[in-house]
Amino acid sequence: MKLTKQTQSDILKHANEAAPNESCGFVVLTGRKQSYHPCENVATLPQDTFEIPADAWIGIDGDIVAVVHSHPRNEPFLSGADRKAQNQSELPWALATGGAVKLFRYAPLLRGRQFVYGAADCFTLIRDAFMLCGIEFRDHPRSNIDDDAAAGSFEQNLPDGGFIRVRAGLQAGDVVLTAQNGIANHAALYLGGGEMLHHAFDHLSRVEPYSKYWQRMTHSVWRHQDWQPEMLEAIKNDISVI
Repeated sequence: MKLTKQTQSDILKHANEAAPNESCGFVVLTGRKQSYHPCENVATLPQDTFEIPADAWIGIDGDIVAVVHSHPRNEPFLSGADRKAQNQSELPWALATGGAVKLFRYAPLLRGRQFVYGAADCFTLIRDAFMLCGIEFRDHPRSNIDDDAAAGSFEQNLPDGGFIRVRAGLQAGDVVLTAQNGIANHAALYLGGGEMLHHAFDHLSRVEPYSKYWQRMTHSVWRHQDWQPEMLEAIKNDISVI
């Protein structure tokens, strides 16, 4: 989904009018027409959070296709509370911040996912984590987990997504490929501090130490060309959700 220029303009206008409180509302699709539907923020502390009245969800003329709110202090990413609420809504969220509107497609919380190859696997997890940071890259089709690994799927698709292989200097935000018998068959996101986020076959997605075992299994390290250190905040906000 893309937001029209008029929708973005209306969202920013409402955000400016509501400041220093957070604004909130919906993106609505009526037939083929997209529009912004502003709502009242009824939160107890509207400068710090937002709450849309329950009855605002009822009687909308059209389909609600995104939830909207603003960050008057210009925090560029969804907070942990935002991610928890987005996970409940299962909708894209638009964030007005820093004079622009950022759209975050819906993705389940990064931790606790059931493994389903091609739908919820290690590459999906990394793609969704980078989306929360504002970096989008396309998914790729899967066939069989072993055949894809043997065909070098990771080495082919990471460059397509904007990643460059680095030879030294592992840093937070890097993607670590691990291998069995010399074949890269798993990917993890290094979080810094000796921890990584990953989704292994037949396990829930989780954070765990980048231990000596995983270090021995490491095949290569990849870094996105648009990565900035402050983006890690977006991922940490998500994994802080209980």
